[in-house]
Amino acid sequence: MDDTIVTALHSTTKLFLSGPFGSGKTTLALERIRWLLGRERTRGDEILVLAPQRTLALPYTQALRGRNSRPGAPVQISTLAGLSRSAIELYWPLLAASAGFANPRREPAFLNLETAQYHMAPLVDHALNSGDFDGIRVERNRIISQVLDNLNKAALNDFSVEEAYTRLELAVPLGETHTGRLNALRAARRISDEFRALCLRETLIDFSLQIELFSRHILANDWGRAHLFRNHRHLIVDNAEEGVAAAHNLVRQWLPHLESALIVMDEDAGLRLFLGADPAGAAELAALCADAIRLDTCYFMSPQLGAMTRRVDRAVRGRRPPTATTVPTAFACAGEDLGLPAFQMPQGGFRYYPQMIRWVIDQIERLVVHEGVEVGSIAIIAPFVSDALRFSLQTGLDGRNIPSATHRPSRALQDEPAARCLLTLAALAHPDWHIRPTQPDVAQALMLAVDPLDPIRAAVLAQSAFPATRPTIELGRFGDLRPDRQQRITYAIGEAYERLRDWLYAYRAGGELLPLDQFFARLFGEVLSQPGFGFHADLDAARVANQLADSARNFRWALEDTSLAGGSADMPQAVRLGRDYLGLIGSGALGALYYPGWQTPADAVFIAPAYTFLMRNRAVDVQFWLDIGSTGWWERLYQPLTHPYVLSPQWPAGQPWTELDEFTSRQDAMRRLLLGLMRRTRRQVYLGISDYGENGLEQRGALLNLINRLLLQNEGLGSTGVSPRPPLDAAEEGFIGI
Repeated sequence: MDDTIVTALHSTTKLFLSGPFGSGKTTLALERIRWLLGRERTRGDEILVLAPQRTLALPYTQALRGRNSRPGAPVQISTLAGLSRSAIELYWPLLAASAGFANPRREPAFLNLETAQYHMAPLVDHALNSGDFDGIRVERNRIISQVLDNLNKAALNDFSVEEAYTRLELAVPLGETHTGRLNALRAARRISDEFRALCLRETLIDFSLQIELFSRHILANDWGRAHLFRNHRHLIVDNAEEGVAAAHNLVRQWLPHLESALIVMDEDAGLRLFLGADPAGAAELAALCADAIRLDTCYFMSPQLGAMTRRVDRAVRGRRPPTATTVPTAFACAGEDLGLPAFQMPQGGFRYYPQMIRWVIDQIERLVVHEGVEVGSIAIIAPFVSDALRFSLQTGLDGRNIPSATHRPSRALQDEPAARCLLTLAALAHPDWHIRPTQPDVAQALMLAVDPLDPIRAAVLAQSAFPATRPTIELGRFGDLRPDRQQRITYAIGEAYERLRDWLYAYRAGGELLPLDQFFARLFGEVLSQPGFGFHADLDAARVANQLADSARNFRWALEDTSLAGGSADMPQAVRLGRDYLGLIGSGALGALYYPGWQTPADAVFIAPAYTFLMRNRAVDVQFWLDIGSTGWWERLYQPLTHPYVLSPQWPAGQPWTELDEFTSRQDAMRRLLLGLMRRTRRQVYLGISDYGENGLEQRGALLNLINRLLLQNEGLGSTGVSPRPPLDAAEEGFIGI
């Protein structure tokens, strides 16, 4: 380690540390923490590690909270959300009245994403019924999530709701065809105001109001600010480029009061722009520190990959001037030189999408079996991971005895098969809710719950035990089925089905209905996790079941004992909340952040969308980029009611959003994405391409054009790019290396 860096770390200076991913910044931050803990009179709880989200703080949790951690008070690890909530709970009696709450004496109910959607849904439904959103084509749940996103970004960037929507209206192109979008934005503004009024009236605190209370009340109060700043004398801010403007403002105010500070920033990152990240604001913190050190060595990436990052950076950046957060990618690579090209792809690609999937599975088997690559050091990346893609990959890998794991945090809970199974069984166990599941849902629930029950026999069992013509929500007995159907389903499966049915009917006859989260826990523990049932050896299903139970519990805690929860002698409050929760999840509401879901097995091929992989902040040996011809590598999701760039503090107020701005932002986002992925690769990137994508349309996206340009620049490859296409067998054997 350089003597200058050691001197800076082993001091109480305020230091700004930057460099590419893999240059050892987090290792150095941990070294400073250990040095601080080794000093006399420094307690662990006087040190605070501030991360943008909990998943990015995992290295600190593992290093400082394990069996080998020092005795005494532990180092505090938190996020802006965690700090603000703790402060609001502490100072609630002082700020409730001044913040405008109708009943300051009532304890607040903190809302997560799911409960915030539940409270906003009636307001959006009213606007939908009035035709306010007829001018745009967006699903109901996406309207709710985008309106909530606007409130969150306004609070994080210290905008008023009016200012936020004024900025959004300037992002709408001129012309009559966009009148419907302007009307929808005005309806969204009205819903935002109504939602905030509801929160103040019912003492509810969603994330946006939580940040406002923290920024405009607690930090604005001299006593509250001084008390907060005195709690910690040493601050470590990691991944500052992924932080939001509110977090950077907090650090600016805190720095003069700190004994020491270390601010760590990844270069060319800021990958959470769509969630409000402010990398330019993070770079500005360097001027407030006494020293600034830039690390310029990546310790695991091969020299070939390092050279390719520079080529990609030059190709995507073009002639645009660098921004305040952009640093040239000139750094040394200390990784092992394996003599492999950075990019590997089949000669010519494939015509059809399934051929590309088969090629990926073949190459993973070759890497694992013949080249000794560890299974956990392989990642399959795509711009979006659909159900069909996940099923195809996992089925193919299972057929080669290669374990795999996947994570899609933006996926609605009801889209998880294990969650749909539990939700269907909950509806069958509570006939008084009058939520009748469909016959296909019952068939799927039985297929997942009873092992081994295939889709055909599950459909036969559902048709026989739960016929569509039956007016009541009742499951028939296996013994009452026709003998030919009993034989077709088999008596062993029938016995397991009867055990499940008996448990449900014993619960129904028990008289005491449980809160839904407790029902899920009992159903999983007493039946579904037992031998002979589908969740017994399925770790992914167990994870989903735990997430569903946690989600239902948080929903109940947020609403119980409030005037909005209701309840009567016929249906106690907790049971009514269970019915409402079933309706919320069944409507396709997005799930809240579930931290254990990010902790996938380390000995499995990881399948994820690109940004989800990046937010894990973990390097692998080999990456497979699927469908490089897809426009999803370059285009933003269609979000007519929100806009991550104009709701940024770096965007000038009153400036319209133009087509050139859109093009430039897409180029910059793809550049950050590609550099982030490549810097998290030790060995090689495999590029999967097919003429026709998953939806059957021809693929000619920006990433494919970039790869063609790199191929043309490569010596000895001529000017053919990725076409012409050879026959399939030849494509499997021949590779293009870049």
